Amino acid sequence: MLPGPVWSSIPTELLVSELSKRVAEFSKRDDVKSRPECGSGELGAYNMGLHVFALFLVLVLSTTFCAIPIMSRGSDGSSRSGVGIRKEILFHCQHFGTGVLLATAFVHLLPTAFTSLTDPCLPHLYSEGYRPLAGLIAMVSALVFVAIESYLHLRGAGHSHESGDGLPTDSTELRENEASQSLIANAAPISQSTPNQTSSGAPGSISGEEEPDHDVEGARLMSGNVGDPSQEPNQRPFKADSRSGQGPDVIAPKSEEEKKKLEVQCLLLEAGILFHSVFIGMSLSVATGPSFVLFLGAIALHQCFEGVALGSRIAAIQHPNSAWKPWLMVLAFGLTTPIGQAIGLIVREFYDPMSQTGLLMVGFTNAISSGLLLFAGLHQLLAEDFLSDKSYTTLRGGRRVRAFASVFGGAALMALVGAFA
Repeated sequence: MLPGPVWSSIPTELLVSELSKRVAEFSKRDDVKSRPECGSGELGAYNMGLHVFALFLVLVLSTTFCAIPIMSRGSDGSSRSGVGIRKEILFHCQHFGTGVLLATAFVHLLPTAFTSLTDPCLPHLYSEGYRPLAGLIAMVSALVFVAIESYLHLRGAGHSHESGDGLPTDSTELRENEASQSLIANAAPISQSTPNQTSSGAPGSISGEEEPDHDVEGARLMSGNVGDPSQEPNQRPFKADSRSGQGPDVIAPKSEEEKKKLEVQCLLLEAGILFHSVFIGMSLSVATGPSFVLFLGAIALHQCFEGVALGSRIAAIQHPNSAWKPWLMVLAFGLTTPIGQAIGLIVREFYDPMSQTGLLMVGFTNAISSGLLLFAGLHQLLAEDFLSDKSYTTLRGGRRVRAFASVFGGAALMALVGAFA
């Protein structure tokens, strides 16, 4: 038998290197053994009848609450008071919905994405290697959203400029063109607004709650309907009393270019909402036990608030009452979560939202949706409604305060739902 090595003859550097390798190997083995397994564990009894009822409940609530703002527009032959009430409802629904969408992104989607993608049971890349992955995905989705909207806007602008009629298509160009023609004719450019200013009462009686009628004229200027002599008084947009809370930002008709812009924004906004709704439905259908009822209640409120938020923005496009497109958008929202529930009913034996596949799917989709909703909510809705030049003309005094209150109310209620969903 050969004698063993003399330890004193082995260089210290080699001993330290070998010990380091073995320590790293044992640490890796211990990490694999200590990492928890993904999965929900033992599930409770499954009540098929209750889950089918939940599917139809979510379907009815989602569709109804998304349709309410559109139905509140009323018909063209409505009375002045009826139109005023409906405009006030739509006004509050729009700003309430802005708060709902912001809370959905900040409170529901983004935290869930971080939690799912950093679960300890996931591989090292997700759980420890790059923990800000959810934020990176949200940022990239927002940037892609900007690129898509820019492309669609430039494409639409190119088509509008190629119309060949030689007329300016932008409302600013229209105003400048009319002002130039009026000055050449030695006439005031917007003399038609003078009677409206004197009819509102004595000058200097404007308070924070009562806006002057020339604000409505300003909104009409922004919409491109300036100085059109062919537009008879009974054909002009209805001007509600500013004291009733009906402002020009709701009343002024939209130009075709503005309608297209709002439609693109609304479609991208709906895409951000629908993208995660399927997985919400699937998670609801595979849930069991006492927590299912609480989860169902939270999801029902979630769908109601999101429905009002989306429906109010669809109504703001001002489609004709006979148009079918807004109702298709309502139907798409109403069906998406129930479709996810139906899929969950079918694959409940195989799909586990707490499995490795389920965590990654929910994490990625929620991160993408949060990026879309953050950009849409902060830039397209909140900034446009409160920080744009137009907003300081059309949303002033008490109406601005009420709009802020609606935004905070929607955000607070949706954040409260986040404690249970």
